[in-house]
Amino acid sequence: MAGERCVRRMIIDGLDHMDRRQEGIQHNKSVAMNHIHDYYKKALDRLPPELIPSLLEAGFCFGFLDPVSNIISNTVIHELGKGKKRKRPRRATGSTKKSTSEAENRRARCKTISQIIESSKDFPMKPNRSGSEGAGIAVWSIRGLATFLTSYFRYLTIQDALRYLRLSKADLLVAVHLIQEDYCSTYTFTMHDMTAKISLGCAAISSAMHPGVVPAFVSRSILLASHVDEVSSLLLPTNSCCCISRSTINRLSELFTLTNDMIDDDPRRPMQHAISRMQQCRGRRKTAVVPAVGLDYSLKLLLLDKIHVLYLKAISRIPRHELCSRHHRGLLKAGHCYGPFDPVTNIILNSIWYDTVFPAEREFEIEMISTKKLARIECLSLEGLVAYVCALFPAFSAYQATRYLLISNAQLDRAIMGAKEDGHDQAFPFSHSEAYDAASLAACHPSPTAFVEFATGVVPTMGETLRLTLKVNRMLSSSDVCTISETLSQKFPPSKSPKLVPDLNMHASNIIAGKRMKFKAFQSAIVKRVKAALLRYAQQVGQEYELHVICDVNAEIPEHGICYIPGDYKYPFSHMNILAKRKGSQIADADAVPTLFFIECSNIDEDVASLCCPILEPSKDAGRCFHCECEGIKIIHPPSETYHGRCTEFEDMASGKNPVSNEELISQGKYGTLFIDTMEDDCVYFDSSWDGDFAVSINEMEQDRDEEDDFSCLMFS
Repeated sequence: MAGERCVRRMIIDGLDHMDRRQEGIQHNKSVAMNHIHDYYKKALDRLPPELIPSLLEAGFCFGFLDPVSNIISNTVIHELGKGKKRKRPRRATGSTKKSTSEAENRRARCKTISQIIESSKDFPMKPNRSGSEGAGIAVWSIRGLATFLTSYFRYLTIQDALRYLRLSKADLLVAVHLIQEDYCSTYTFTMHDMTAKISLGCAAISSAMHPGVVPAFVSRSILLASHVDEVSSLLLPTNSCCCISRSTINRLSELFTLTNDMIDDDPRRPMQHAISRMQQCRGRRKTAVVPAVGLDYSLKLLLLDKIHVLYLKAISRIPRHELCSRHHRGLLKAGHCYGPFDPVTNIILNSIWYDTVFPAEREFEIEMISTKKLARIECLSLEGLVAYVCALFPAFSAYQATRYLLISNAQLDRAIMGAKEDGHDQAFPFSHSEAYDAASLAACHPSPTAFVEFATGVVPTMGETLRLTLKVNRMLSSSDVCTISETLSQKFPPSKSPKLVPDLNMHASNIIAGKRMKFKAFQSAIVKRVKAALLRYAQQVGQEYELHVICDVNAEIPEHGICYIPGDYKYPFSHMNILAKRKGSQIADADAVPTLFFIECSNIDEDVASLCCPILEPSKDAGRCFHCECEGIKIIHPPSETYHGRCTEFEDMASGKNPVSNEELISQGKYGTLFIDTMEDDCVYFDSSWDGDFAVSINEMEQDRDEEDDFSCLMFS
């Protein structure tokens, strides 16, 4: 019954990682650096000796070509940019002079590679702010490679980046592909993606490149990669001449100066070349699944991202009136995504079931879903999914269960099928009741016993009826929701309050009343800003939208690194996701699903222009935001727009200006994402008929506070 006390725990598991040891990190760094040294040896064999100074100054091995081609092209770019004539090599006369010239060139190359290797010893991965530690080109290159990966992939630590650089032989796009494989990403990397451009800029900044030339470096790298087939052919060594010719340098120079309208490219080609290199190096060997440094955390956070998108889909399919007046409660209290159907259907069905069987003492209307409570039900759903899979496969670790769930997009039947196909043994005999019991306990379900009865009994008796009604490719109608509720109530009639909920003391009652008033005031302010942003968007596109519901809000977005407005102690901007539906839809479009929008607006002046844009494919990798990630808020940002927190903050991290490291950013965000304990927003949804645990905890909290106050009075009286 509701009100049963559950054991609460953090999602984070305490796992031991070999690569977290210093020797493991040093091994990954050392192996990756050895590959980088080898690339410089090959590049030196292909470059004329007079270009060696440019190689040492700017011949980075990162970019969107293969590492050797990156070194050569970056060296040539730098040489051409010096604005001076390159000294032509002296023409040798006679076999003796020719032999002497070749010997001198060999000595110069050997001296250079020795210099590169010597300057690579005992270096830190993070540069100091002065940039005066005497690092060489190989150190700058490995820093740039690692910075690109940590800037491009959220949740990736420097330690993990080094591991992938070892596995990829310090080949940037191969490393990207390996990470996408581990992350079970369906997104195809393209160099024109804004996050890729920002990440390459961060790589250049971390490598001591002057910020003024970074945009040109990024632009030229993309221009070259746009002609990856031609460039690869140009830089391919031949038996007749190992050193690149003057005509090759001239052609590279021409490619650098092409304009965008002259580019004839397939943005997928650089990654296709990288996959080919990877296959040539390792064949198609299949290795055992072993979690990397922090990869178990990364997969949990990535799975939560996918689960969040599923919740947005479910919310978009519940009619506005039914969602905002009643079922927002069931969604946030018991709308878990595990159950006998697909995740979106489970969320909708579990929400309606809970509100039907455990009716609210009082119903209230909302226009904004609590960001923290939505994040919590998503975290609890993840716990339930993992517990279900582990109950079915007792030998599984949480990491293995998470990986199969990530591959299957949190769909239990597909995760189970995938595990079976890989030869994992299922528990025998197996009981669905036991698995749902494990899931509901792990997810701190408010009524685990009732849920197990519901989950195991709903399919045999009314599964087909509900499946036909719950078509998740459209919005449900009000009559659909009513039909579902009535169908469920026939099998699972409304329960009576257990009468175990204690009365609240005066202080606890005042706290709850105050939190509810605070929520209403905050909601009112946010709704006002949203409607103003939608009005401006309608004026731009000629189409009006009406608000369905506000999904996520981060009202603490600073500007230019300044967190507060002087004198007001307020943040100047907000980021949010909303669902909105076109006004004036025809009857045939009445079941059309609302569109997800991203909004950046001013917290101070509604007349300030805001960014309001639709998110057409929320399941794809979205743009990153330093501020939202730092708070652990899963707002989906647009992939191709500019907003506060998108670029400058990551560039400052790359240069060392921002004291927050990537590990600290992940850690800070984790506390805002992976949490289960009671929050102040629970006060808004407190129900004296069912929430016994919360009543006990808030009464005890206030009692402890009173005792502390009494003690303080005695001490100072």
